[in-house]
Amino acid sequence: MAAAGKAAAGRPKMGEEKLIIRSEKVRLFDILSMMILRRPITSYAFVDVGDKTARDIGITPGVKLTEIIQKVLPSIYTPAKWVGIVVEFLLNFVALNGGLLGILWNIVRFKLVIPRRDAANFRTMIGMIDGRTELKPAQETSAGDMRQLQGGFLLVGEVADLESGYVTDGTPLIVRTYLILEITVMAAKISYVNAAFVKNVVNNVWKFNFVGFYNGWNKFLKEETTQAFVFTDRAQDANVVVVAFRGTEPFNMQDWSTDVNLSWLGMGAMGHVHAGFLKALGLQEEDGKDASRAFPKDAPNGAAPIGKTIAYYKLREVIREQLKKHPASRLVITGHSLGGALAAVFPAILALHKETDILARLDTVQTYGQPRVGDDTFAKYLAAEVAKVAATYYRIVYRYDVVPRVPFDIPLIAEFAHGGTCI
Repeated sequence: MAAAGKAAAGRPKMGEEKLIIRSEKVRLFDILSMMILRRPITSYAFVDVGDKTARDIGITPGVKLTEIIQKVLPSIYTPAKWVGIVVEFLLNFVALNGGLLGILWNIVRFKLVIPRRDAANFRTMIGMIDGRTELKPAQETSAGDMRQLQGGFLLVGEVADLESGYVTDGTPLIVRTYLILEITVMAAKISYVNAAFVKNVVNNVWKFNFVGFYNGWNKFLKEETTQAFVFTDRAQDANVVVVAFRGTEPFNMQDWSTDVNLSWLGMGAMGHVHAGFLKALGLQEEDGKDASRAFPKDAPNGAAPIGKTIAYYKLREVIREQLKKHPASRLVITGHSLGGALAAVFPAILALHKETDILARLDTVQTYGQPRVGDDTFAKYLAAEVAKVAATYYRIVYRYDVVPRVPFDIPLIAEFAHGGTCI
């Protein structure tokens, strides 16, 4: 075992801190070896480890379980994808035609509705489970985060003025008050649906201002794996700029694989951070020594194909523009599941890049069902950066949700820890 440890450490990485488990290279023989033998994980060919990370440690049950899951998920990627497409099509087909009787009646009338995945009325599985899109106005006795967002949308006059026949132009007719918590949970929920649906809800249901829906390029997977959208509560003089990241899609095995992966990368003062989440935002190199090379402040030329954008850099640009356009606004970041992880890592990278103009406007980070994203150093780093600007970081967790329990915390291999205030 000592010889194996020396062999792993013999691959010099010049002080790198990283553990990249390339699950696609794991063979059946490797899994059997992990089940039977106690070879150090650093001795396997599918593990890329920095010399500061290499340790003479055996395979723990958590690693075995993770790699078995990681081998199963890719094998069902295509079947799960098509099951999702068929299930969502059928659910929307029934819903849009008014049920089974509605389908028969529409056939008779030659008005059968065929769902389109990019249409504003198409819902994903998450949207079908909970079809609510309306925001609930806050009550005076509402509990929880009592900082409230006030949005006056119909700017033509007050009710009393209408009764007297006098209308003051520019005075709110109706003032609706919402808890920030209500805004973030609904934004995280609708992020699973397509851009047209999100735009319709933000503009026409919430009466807010939709800014844009963005797809982020993942250099390592060579596809757009990250989705997020941005909106403000008003088109002019907004109070908040909200960024919502899409989370783990039920039928997307790549998302689930990212959630459970144990790979991490040393990111300097940030500590050890989940490699999959970094890649989703725009990691450029698996460099565990130089964080500025791994995740440079500015996107390198040619980092994404023509017409594609990288999530972190594009969202940073949009946020900066919106904060400049709305001088009194504050920034709110949210997401559910995988989206929650990205919502936590995003401000940490802003801090690493010294983006003080954006961070100074941060109001809160609120995540739902967020997986672990880094080690204890990362948790303390993010907490300190949030505290510097008097912002907050809340993790809202359902007791029986499995996602906040991954990736597994496996000392000394992958010491993942949660941060923020858990609700």
